[in-house]
Amino acid sequence: MSNRVLNTREAAKFLHVSEASVRRWTNQGLLPASRIGRRRARRFTEQDLLRFMGTTADAPTAAKGAGGPDVISIKGMQVGLGSHLASLYGTDAGRFGLGLPFLREGLLAGQTCLLYADAGLREQYLQALASEGVDVDAAVGTGLLAFPPVNPVSVKEWIASFERFVAYATRDRPGPIRFLGETTTGLANVKPVAELLSLEQQLSAVVRRLPMVMLCPYDVRLFDGVTLLESLKLHFDTFEHRLGYFLS
Repeated sequence: MSNRVLNTREAAKFLHVSEASVRRWTNQGLLPASRIGRRRARRFTEQDLLRFMGTTADAPTAAKGAGGPDVISIKGMQVGLGSHLASLYGTDAGRFGLGLPFLREGLLAGQTCLLYADAGLREQYLQALASEGVDVDAAVGTGLLAFPPVNPVSVKEWIASFERFVAYATRDRPGPIRFLGETTTGLANVKPVAELLSLEQQLSAVVRRLPMVMLCPYDVRLFDGVTLLESLKLHFDTFEHRLGYFLS
């Protein structure tokens, strides 16, 4: 284990997140840091950063909802909170193969569900949920089902908006949280593809610290093979489960 000490910029690069996230996690007491000099500059050890990422033997598990479970169920699979998953589909019907039960089971269990999708896709999901016996109007009215803002932004702005929205949406219902992020919507608002992949990379570290499971469906008709390969590598939590569940 290296004893190298890193500054805030180096720690952010190590975790693949923004410097603002590193400072926020430090202020919240989630990420250990020492302070040096008159300016109280932050310093981090690689061991603490690895522990924060959950890659050491004594690493803490992902944050839990207050008094809540540390897993959720998706079509019978037990998925740990802090997981960042990807699914692949190649037809319009296939879009809902995993995304629909992911949301339906969460809503019926009283878990906060966040759907990041443009207006057209959102309406399709709402109709599909209604056809599955979910009282969509009640879920939206109580905030059990909520919709993060969809607009063109940078990766940094997307993550900051995401963290604010999660905090607001769960202020009265701390967890577990289910987040479904349609990558077709992401691609339209976080351009180009390289930036979308950068966002996915940074989200893995962010989601790991939340009582959340994030599912990112990919339409294979819109992405080339290299991009899909990279996306799977960035959603390494997916490989802890039977991959057949994630292919529609």
